[in-house]
Amino acid sequence: MAQKPLVLDDEFLSKHGSSGNATLAIFDLDRTLVSGSSLLPFASELASAGLLERRTVARAAISNARYRRRGASDGRVDSVRRGVADLAVGREYAPIAQVAIEVGARLVAEMSPAARMLVDRHLLAGDFCVVLSASPQELVDSVVHALGAHRGVGTRAQIVEGRLTGLLDGPFCYGEGKLERLRTELGAVPLDTAWAYADSMSDLPVLAAVGWPIVVNPDRRLQRIARARQWPVLNF
Repeated sequence: MAQKPLVLDDEFLSKHGSSGNATLAIFDLDRTLVSGSSLLPFASELASAGLLERRTVARAAISNARYRRRGASDGRVDSVRRGVADLAVGREYAPIAQVAIEVGARLVAEMSPAARMLVDRHLLAGDFCVVLSASPQELVDSVVHALGAHRGVGTRAQIVEGRLTGLLDGPFCYGEGKLERLRTELGAVPLDTAWAYADSMSDLPVLAAVGWPIVVNPDRRLQRIARARQWPVLNF
């Protein structure tokens, strides 16, 4: 497969030279780089800071146990998204963003050696590494910073006068929305030479769009598709 140039930003070029060519490597976050949902530790810390009710965290813990075993259906993910949005209405943005930064760093510190190796392999190869997740943009950015990766692409919340409105600033970074968010952040980059690592049936649009799809800790439906399409599968 012929290699095509990926248009890189100034930050990447300042760190890796001026050739301007690199392969894109895309990593899902939940159940791919981390074992469950990144929203559970985020919710726990928000509760500790008095920014979220404890009973909400208890419900999130139950959902996370199911998610770690089976993944999540589209309906369940949409329900969680609406619930989090409702809780966020009118809340001050700055303290929530600070919690996201702290939690993202901890997620990376607790990441499994196998997951970390996936990212390090591409970093050492000089690839442009992106973490693409439905989780809040601030949390994804923190993970990227701690990993030493290059770009985080998550779900952006709408902020007006320093407070969350409960609405999204752009598409929900889930399913087809992941490709839309990726194009918004990176532009019309070539995907036929890109790598993607993901766990869920909801990630099928991204996996199908790249030249090198790798399925990680897959749910049952994605496992079947990977087998049919002869995509590599990693379990750890």
